[in-house]
Parts: sequence; structure tokens; C-alpha cells
Amino acid sequence: MAWLREWLCVLLLVCVAVQGQDEAAADAEGEVAGAEGEVAGAEGEAAEGKSAEDGDEEAWTYVEFLKSEVSEKVEVILQKTLYEAREKKGFTVLEETVTKTLEQVMEIRESLLKRIKDIRKGDVQIDTEQNIKQEQMLSEFRMEIMTILLKLVDRDATSIDKLKEISQDLLRFKMTISNEVMRMLMLPQATSGKKQQPTGDCSECDALKDISFKIENLVACADKEEGEDAQEPEADAEAAAPAEDGSSDKAAPGEVCMPPAMYAMDLISVNELIDTEIRDLYNNIVTKTDEEERQKLFKKLDDFKSLRETIDDMITKLMSQTDEEKLKKLVTRSLGRVNTELKTKLSDCQAQCGPGGCESCAADVLYDAIAKMNDYKTFFNNTDDEEAKKEFVRTDMIKYINDNNNEAREILIKKATEGAIDECEQEKSDIYKMTKAPMWMLVNTTIFSGVDELEVMVDAMITQLEELLKQYCGSDEVAPGPVDGDDGPNCEWEEYEQTKEYLIKVDEIIQESLFKAKDDSAQMTALLGFVDIQGLYDKRVKKLFEDELVCPDEVKMIKKEYMSQLNKCMAEFMNGKLKFSEMSRLQRISCTKELRNAMESRMGKLLQFELEKSLNEIETDSGVQA
Repeated sequence: MAWLREWLCVLLLVCVAVQGQDEAAADAEGEVAGAEGEVAGAEGEAAEGKSAEDGDEEAWTYVEFLKSEVSEKVEVILQKTLYEAREKKGFTVLEETVTKTLEQVMEIRESLLKRIKDIRKGDVQIDTEQNIKQEQMLSEFRMEIMTILLKLVDRDATSIDKLKEISQDLLRFKMTISNEVMRMLMLPQATSGKKQQPTGDCSECDALKDISFKIENLVACADKEEGEDAQEPEADAEAAAPAEDGSSDKAAPGEVCMPPAMYAMDLISVNELIDTEIRDLYNNIVTKTDEEERQKLFKKLDDFKSLRETIDDMITKLMSQTDEEKLKKLVTRSLGRVNTELKTKLSDCQAQCGPGGCESCAADVLYDAIAKMNDYKTFFNNTDDEEAKKEFVRTDMIKYINDNNNEAREILIKKATEGAIDECEQEKSDIYKMTKAPMWMLVNTTIFSGVDELEVMVDAMITQLEELLKQYCGSDEVAPGPVDGDDGPNCEWEEYEQTKEYLIKVDEIIQESLFKAKDDSAQMTALLGFVDIQGLYDKRVKKLFEDELVCPDEVKMIKKEYMSQLNKCMAEFMNGKLKFSEMSRLQRISCTKELRNAMESRMGKLLQFELEKSLNEIETDSGVQA
């Protein structure tokens, strides 16, 4: 059977990959693989014709990921980078080898982080019935890779003994990956049947979400003015339709309302949802053995019981009242607080279970940022080298900011070319702007402050990011000091040269799009030019921070003067009501002219400074007295 032969072939290849130099160990592994192959074959015959999509797809894609993105890359490090280093000559061989190895190990780490992120976002299919614990294992591999990275950034990494130790660590890591591949291949064939209730994802928030929506809808309906009630009877016939057909496109709270006399029936349906959730919680408590998890479930159980009692009291009051106005007042006064509390609980629930449970696209960015901060904390706990801590955070954070800038620029280009962006892209654009300055402050901290301040800053970043996460998922610069020294760069002259590049680009925009504008297409051309200038600014700021901010004045000019004015121009040109062809030349050029003037003024000051310095040097060298 072709299916069986393919599996046996894969098993043999894996066994060959993990065998060591010892011949006896290789033989023993071969015998085990043969026995396991027979078991796999028997299972395959029992489930012949079952496709990967029926349950084994997660395990197989996981195996392919481990082989191509982890195991093969480790082999390259061992077989080429480390092994072939002996063929190189020169005094810098060890340094070059360590640097290359560090880059390759970082690449493996990035692959693991991306896979974990995709699982949390739901981009990687998870089979809850088979429960192979992919995310948990990937997190463990990530920690092992972090340990190897710590050794590579150590001060004495460029020694033969340290490289030998790192080689052994990589070999052990490769064996761990091979064992995990074997574990996946030895899993029993997935069987059909009732799937277990998934845990740890945001399905646990679904009931709370439905309850919260029903209460919010009821309060919104009761809060309507009398004149708005005229349309409600017509909507009553359709009120249940969205809920019954399972459509995810729910009406906004207050759009579909029942008559006040039916408010009690609405609350009875809410109690039915609560009863179902209480029953499920009891079942979960019985099956859980971990005491911490049991306490969390008991807390949720108490919360739902308390909510049910509140709604029971409310139902009793509503059933004894017939006047519509009094019914409305009862709902708005008594359920307003309940509505607020439910929103808060829903926000907390969704924020704890990953981006998959959050309807905001900003959550993806925020979860990535929080994961990075937690990585830094792990790094801090595993090394005593203070410079290594600062260097690691600085390098990684600059790369992350640059990646965010590139994505933000793509969104701006789309907005300029297509005229609009969707809500998801707008949320991402907003969160990139909100997090950019604090992240540069974190980079700044690695340059001008000690490790204690850096650790405090990372903790503060996590707190702020989690607060932002709650906002998006719920229903609801350090002043740098001057650096002196003859060996440093000529900051003024470098800034002068860079500003000259910006000025050339600005003049192109003025000449081609603003001065000679023939139709409305020039507006888009100008916008794209502004985006290019923003890219030049971001690239320069990144370079300055990578150089440890030895030229702080230039950063200040770019961020506070140039970028501020550029953003004003972009906002003006993105105005949908703007009729470019109807504007006068002065109106078109006005904003960009201010940006150009700021650059020219700065260039004049820089050139004056350089000329004076040059003349002073000539005077000193020749001994001429003034």
C-alpha cells in the first residue's frame, strides 16, 4: 500500500537522521523503528482512506515545519558554519564563526516565534481531539534556543572551548527536534467522534460574549426615545433571525428591539445561556486536577451564579409591571451596572486568550510586542553580562521598529493610491503610531541608562501594552546628552548631507506634482512622494540609533520638526473633500513650502558651523593669530 510505504520511508529517514556515530546505538534505533513501523502500519490499515484533513494535518504540517525550519537549519550550522571554520585562515576566524552562528540561531528563533504567533492567531490549524500540544512544545524549543543564544553573546564566546560547548548544545537540540518528529509520527491515527471542548482559546468567552450582547442590547433598547419605538414592531418578526441562523453579522445594540412587555422574556433567554455555562463549568471542575485551574473555574462559577440571581430579581420586577415607561426605567437603572461589569469581564477574558479571541487587528501587533518584552525578561534572567543585555534589546528592538515602519508605510501607500483603507488596516496604522515613540525610548534606555532602568522600562512597556490590549479587545523621549570626542562622527556635516537628500526629494514633489499640477492625479503622486520622504526619515533615525545616538540633535530635528510638518502635509492631502485641481498653486505648495523652509534653514546653520570649524582648524594648524 503506497500510504504505508511512504510512512515507513519517513520513519526510516528520521531514524537515520538521529543516529550518532556509535554503531551499536544506530542498530538499536533501527530495531525500534522497525517495531514501531509495524504498529504504524497496522493503524494505517485500520484507517485506510482517511485523509490528512480528517485529523492528521496538524501533526504532519508540524513535522514539516520542524524539519525544514529547525532541523535543517541546525544541520547547516553544524556541518558548514562550525565544521568548515577550520579551513579558514586569519586572526578573526573565531569572531566570524560566532557572528555567523549567532545570525543563524536567531533565524531559527524567529521561525519558532512566527509559528507560535500563527497558532495563536488561528492561521495554523489545531486538532483539539488529537491535542499534540504543538504550541507548548514550540515554546520549550524557543527557550532552548534562547539558552544557546545567551552563550553566543557571552564575552568569552570567541574561544575554542566555548564553541565546542555550543556545538554540543546544538547537537542536543537537534536530537530533541528529531525525538519530537518521531513522537508525531508515532501518534495513533485520529479517530472520528465527538471532539473535546477546546480549552485555552477564546471559545471560553463565547457564552460571556452572547450574554453581554443581549444585556447591552436590552439596555440600549430601553434607553430609546418614544419616537423611535414606532419602527420596533416591524423589526420584531426579524429579531430572532440573526441568532437562529448563526450569522456572525449581528446588529448593533439597540437596532433590533422587542416591545417593553417582552423584556422579561429576553432576560429569561439570558438565564438559559447562564444555566448552560454553569453546567459546563461544573463538568470542567470535576475533570480538572490542577488546583490553580480549579480555583479559576470556581471563581467563574461564582460570578455566573451571582449574575443569575441578579437577573432573576430583575425578571420578577419586570413581570409585576405593565407600564412601558416604568419597564424601561427598571431596565436602564438596574441593568446599566450589570452591562458595564459584563463588558469589563468580556474584555479581560478576550485579552487573556490571544489574538484569536480579539476582534481588533491591533491585537496582533500588541501580542507580538508583549511577546518581545517577555523575551527580553527571559534574557535578563539568564545572563549576568549587562552589556549583552543592552545590546540584545537594542538590536532586536531596532529591527522590530523598522519592520513596523515598513508595514505602516505600506498602509499609507495603499491609502494614498486607493483613497481609503479598511478598519483593520486603520487600527494597525494607529497602533504603530502609538507604540513607535515608547519603543524608541526603550532603545534610548539601552544607550544612556543602566540595566536596572532598562528592566524597569521593559516592565512598564508590558503594563502599557496590556492596557492597550484591553482597550482594543474590550467592548468598550528621554533627553539625550551630547557626545564629545575627536574619534566620533562629524554629526553636523553628516546631517547636512542627509538633509540635502531630503531637500532634493521635496523639490521633486513641488516641481512634478504641486507646481505643474494638471489634474487630480498629481495629488496621489505628491502623497506617494511624501511616503518616500517618511521612509528616508525612518531609515535615518534607525541608523542613528544603531550608532548609539552619537548625533542626538539630528534625531530631534527629524522627529520634532520634519516629521511633524510632513504629517500635517500628508493629512491635508488625504482629505477626501479636497479638490486638488481647484486649488491655486499657492494653496497646493503652502504646506510643503514650510517643510522645505525648515530644511533650508537648518542646512544654513549646519554649513555655517562647519565653515567656522574648518577655518579654526586652519588657524590652529598654521599658528595664525587673530
